[in-house]
Amino acid sequence: MPLSTMAPSRTIPVQPLTGTAFQDFGEVIEDPATHDDTLSFNTIEANQGSARKVLDVTHLRNHYGLSQSKKPASPTVNMFVCKPRSLAQQDGNGVFPVKILERHPFTPQTFVPMGLDRNDKETAYLVIVAPTLPLSQRAKDEAPVPPYPTEQAKRKLSLRERLLGSRPNPFTNDFVPTTTPPVTFDLSSSQRPKGPGLPDLSKVQAFIARGDQAVTYGPGTWHAPMVVLGQRPVEFVVMQFANGVGIEDCQEVDIITPEGGQGLSVVIEDGALSAGAPVKAKL
Repeated sequence: MPLSTMAPSRTIPVQPLTGTAFQDFGEVIEDPATHDDTLSFNTIEANQGSARKVLDVTHLRNHYGLSQSKKPASPTVNMFVCKPRSLAQQDGNGVFPVKILERHPFTPQTFVPMGLDRNDKETAYLVIVAPTLPLSQRAKDEAPVPPYPTEQAKRKLSLRERLLGSRPNPFTNDFVPTTTPPVTFDLSSSQRPKGPGLPDLSKVQAFIARGDQAVTYGPGTWHAPMVVLGQRPVEFVVMQFANGVGIEDCQEVDIITPEGGQGLSVVIEDGALSAGAPVKAKL
């Protein structure tokens, strides 16, 4: 059952998705030649001069070595066909209420839209993210949650493991290392796994993405499920690691609106698309 947290009455404006604006939450995958406000990428000539190769546009690192279960993870590639979301109306603008946030604590997650043109003035998608609260900022009467809880039962050690202290035997070469590579923290802040705190709802940000932009949520970044705006579904190819332990692969928090409150909502004004045209939201 997901955790829950009370939402402040707050409206969030959307802003264009750029590498610079999104760098605390993950990475934007885009052609630097056609986007002015993006981070620096190395580009080389490829395919006998018929292509430009943009290097290291995103980082898909496996952090499941930090999980409690230690169960190895494998790369997964899925497709999500996301229907357009219904919007409420407020002062002539579309409003999307944020009801749930999720995170994947040990893996980045990359969404690549298919068939969505950069000049499409009818369809776009929202990227809604939040930083993680330090545990010290959580309510004192709230029961603490382990950083990455799992229900795995403890395995009984064999006699050999007890005698060796569960360490490799220095006199043999029969030790088999884990299939999960060791984690290094020589990474940017967005590429590091986040702490165990709940999302900071006072700092939620919303970005509107063009069809020629893909996005990678950094490991542990709180984000809303994909929000498509317009009249038609959008197909996304989604890449991440997973080990099959539900609470290690995905954690969710329900955003509860207090009685009589307006809750947390994203306002999509006319002209929110980077092309300058209003989003025709499904009502």
